[in-house]
Amino acid sequence: MAKDKKLKLNGKPMHPNSRKAKQVSKIECHAGRVVKKRQNTKAKFNNLRERIQWFKDQLDENQTQLSKQEVNQLIQRYLQRFQDELDQIEMKNQIGHRQKTPQYASRKSLIESTVNGEQHEYETNGIEIPNLTQADAVKELRIWDGSIRFMPRLKLCLFKHNNSISNKTDNDDQIVAVDHESESMDSDVE
Repeated sequence: MAKDKKLKLNGKPMHPNSRKAKQVSKIECHAGRVVKKRQNTKAKFNNLRERIQWFKDQLDENQTQLSKQEVNQLIQRYLQRFQDELDQIEMKNQIGHRQKTPQYASRKSLIESTVNGEQHEYETNGIEIPNLTQADAVKELRIWDGSIRFMPRLKLCLFKHNNSISNKTDNDDQIVAVDHESESMDSDVE
């Protein structure tokens, strides 16, 4: 326990080594862990919601389902979605080399780390996206209003990068269904 932090109970100072001080410290640490876990869960579901929303926005109105090859092309477009912004940052940095540090360096590093992480995820475990190969899943995605509360209704799956050189276009091991029913997506996450 820090020396400069004075624990008080009902306005009276407590001895830092007392049992009551340890109990209060334990409660405060627990509350901090709960808040941190809640924030991490909220960030995770917000990132997933943004990803699902991007794929929903990319669908044409007349498409009922996509083939696996079309889904892979869509994932490649998803991984390249920041390329225009990276090009603009590079162009701004080439103009006028007076500054010691390049402009927008933090934004560029954030984009690069995001893209590298998603690319690694796609190539190894698989990237979690809506299952666009089934017509009923696409229909449910179109109905989805974008809220986190209704995300468990969506059928999500993991799409993996196909590393095989064979002429097979339909790899059944490329798609893995994902079930988020066990995880809590309460209204307090929104």
